[in-house]
Amino acid sequence: MRLPPGFELARDGSTTMLLRSDLRGWLLPLLAAWKDDWRGYETRALAAGRGGTRLVRAAGHAVVLRPYRRGGLVARVLHDTYIGWQPRPFAELETLAALRQRGAPVIEVYGAAVHWLLPGCYRGWLATRYLAGSRTLWEWATDAPPAPPRARVLTQVGRAVRCLHDRGGWHPDLNLNNVLLTTPEGAGDLEVVFIDFDATAAVQRLPRTPQADLARLERSALKLDPAGTRLTAADLEIVRAAYAAGATCA
Repeated sequence: MRLPPGFELARDGSTTMLLRSDLRGWLLPLLAAWKDDWRGYETRALAAGRGGTRLVRAAGHAVVLRPYRRGGLVARVLHDTYIGWQPRPFAELETLAALRQRGAPVIEVYGAAVHWLLPGCYRGWLATRYLAGSRTLWEWATDAPPAPPRARVLTQVGRAVRCLHDRGGWHPDLNLNNVLLTTPEGAGDLEVVFIDFDATAAVQRLPRTPQADLARLERSALKLDPAGTRLTAADLEIVRAAYAAGATCA
């Protein structure tokens, strides 16, 4: 495992943590608090991914803690247990940190924790910044915004996907719920931020064509909105056109 710039390793018994050095004072005890199920912290469940994601407030910071949970049939047996010597939370953290450093529009990562149940067998969590006031692309689409602002937002989504690719990244599960729309504090322009990359994402390693990310986004729209009333074919064409225009990162 490569240690990203500005991050450090810490250990607490059978738990290994990778965290930002400048946040160590409050982040280390937060990551280690899994043993008490974060008792003593203000927490709130968030509807994200495969469940278990929570918003935690610590020392004036709002943090999203996302546990790693399996999908499919194997989830019935292993649920949140993984096997291997290269923990998924650390791999995702490394990718996110590298992409952020390159200027890609990905969520800011704070740290990750892995609790070793047995040698090579672990449970893990990822800690990222909470973007207050943000909503997913799907949540935005269900509000049925009027045409002019609608086109502007969809154009920004297409540009953001292109920016991600131009910075050497790709998203293994780009769907409408993994795209956040947020207005930066003190500014009126909307930002697009990608979340939930999982461990199969990488920097400068594109096993698929870049267009595959757009195709996955469109399949997500079809799955969530089969009738195409929230995100129409014309809407998705706006995203594709903005991507094809070759917009660079701001």
